[in-house]
Amino acid sequence: MPADPGIVIIGASLAGAKAAQALRLGHGYDGPITLVGDEAHLPYQRPGLSKGYLLGTEKAAELDVLEPQFYADQDVALALGAPATDLDLDARRVRIAGGEELAFSQVLIATGSRARRLTLPGADLDGVHYLRSRDDSDRLGAALRAAERVVIVGAGWIGSEIAAASRTLGRHTTLIDPLPTPLYGVLGERIGGLFAQRHRDQGVELLTGEGVESILGTGTVEAVWTTGGRRIPADLVIVGAGAVPNTGLAEAAGLRVDGGILADEHLRTSHPAAVTAGDVARHRHPRLPDAVRIEHWDNAVVQGTAAAAALLGEPATVDAVPYCFSTQYGSTLEYVGHPAAWDRVVTRGAPDAPGFTAFWLDGGTPVAAMTIDNWGAADHLRAVVANARPIDARLLADVDTPLENLAVHGLSQDLPV
Repeated sequence: MPADPGIVIIGASLAGAKAAQALRLGHGYDGPITLVGDEAHLPYQRPGLSKGYLLGTEKAAELDVLEPQFYADQDVALALGAPATDLDLDARRVRIAGGEELAFSQVLIATGSRARRLTLPGADLDGVHYLRSRDDSDRLGAALRAAERVVIVGAGWIGSEIAAASRTLGRHTTLIDPLPTPLYGVLGERIGGLFAQRHRDQGVELLTGEGVESILGTGTVEAVWTTGGRRIPADLVIVGAGAVPNTGLAEAAGLRVDGGILADEHLRTSHPAAVTAGDVARHRHPRLPDAVRIEHWDNAVVQGTAAAAALLGEPATVDAVPYCFSTQYGSTLEYVGHPAAWDRVVTRGAPDAPGFTAFWLDGGTPVAAMTIDNWGAADHLRAVVANARPIDARLLADVDTPLENLAVHGLSQDLPV
């Protein structure tokens, strides 16, 4: 019998590293594993890039997904700084930069995503930054320390966290977004409005319902011109306009791609040799009506681990309720769910107090939930959303009804009032 050529993981990412770990330690796979990455760094976690690492309170080693010795101890070959350039799924070979070809029996494509770039006038000026990689965070951290006036384009997760970091460093900070509130697409106007007020309370100049028409300057950034006709002085512009999945390699290899690499509920793609995971994967989620692509840290951990099982022909259903967290101004927000729609928001506790919690309901059923500075509660909230059953709004709002009771019982008639 011919020797097993092994598994190649394209993407030295959180998902890729967790897959390698699960293959070796979870499943006892003893064939060759090669981890291919376009960055020179060992796989690292990205959340700190807009938080502690950006501010200099978290060291590079703290970002590592696994201890550096893991790769040698577990015989995981590394091809770092060598992006995959060509993938032949039928021949089961991948070529990497420099011309080397790697054979495989199965391949995991975890190529992640890249920052969406602005195409408006002035977007190529010096002083315009994006944040996606560790190197981006290094450059941005140095630029923030040298800047006086910072403009952030986009008030989503990244933009909001960078605004908080900028204010922590004492920079004059303007946050611009065309939607009515920060995080509007996730939280809606009511809860998003609470975060708008928090930014303003911290000294951020927040401009919502307004976009950016152009970036002004001669060689380097001098100001931002908004769609509302305002000229906002700036010596640093940071763009948080979302991310684009890196599907080029997969598409050229003939895989089905539509807003991400399409996969089933086990992360198997349209070719039997390929599995996908992480930011690039758009998989069929049993709890959701449509295939979804989820860019959060937790999803990369869940999918990386599940991908190992799929690579070995032992597929597990990936149906975890999505989870993410964000740290802003010393508070940590945890959010669970991925709702297509909701018709009501119910809250418990005071918005400015630890433990504040919000539930998004669709027809009486919680489809998402969020809590602030309430560590340990997210598991209960995840269970509430996973139950997918109606709960009396009075119980959701009642601070004396333990969250774990909601998670266990699900239906209002099962709960004490």
